[in-house]
Amino acid sequence: MRRTGESIDVRSEDPIRVVLAEDHAEFRLGLKEMLATDGGIEVVGEAENGAQAVALAREVRPDVIILDLMMPVMEGREALGQILREVSPPPGIVILTMHNQPHLRRELMSKGASAFLAKSASLAEVIGAVKGSRPKQTPREDSGEVPPAS
Repeated sequence: MRRTGESIDVRSEDPIRVVLAEDHAEFRLGLKEMLATDGGIEVVGEAENGAQAVALAREVRPDVIILDLMMPVMEGREALGQILREVSPPPGIVILTMHNQPHLRRELMSKGASAFLAKSASLAEVIGAVKGSRPKQTPREDSGEVPPAS
């Protein structure tokens, strides 16, 4: 028996699975600790450059990636394009950068980024961007889940 208003979609309670892609280890650790304060977010991977971010996105298929722009090996701009082309379903991408320029924001949002924040953004802004960037939930191919009948 269900109570009125009780949800039967247990996936709505699943935490948002996040990958952090940031080359500065201390900043990445601080961001991870800040996100851990929200029970609805789970960091499932960390990358220190864009190439690692792409590989990790393919492997763990996160809901959202927080992506720095200026990283070694492969910059965030290039990683953004590869992730959106190669990862299915595509994750939401939150750009977190110290280069908070309007033209850069427009360019990256037009290329598929879900949100664009300065590294000086508050915890509430970062959490809001992560939650707002989560794609509509669909069963993952490798989960064995069957989509509900319409």
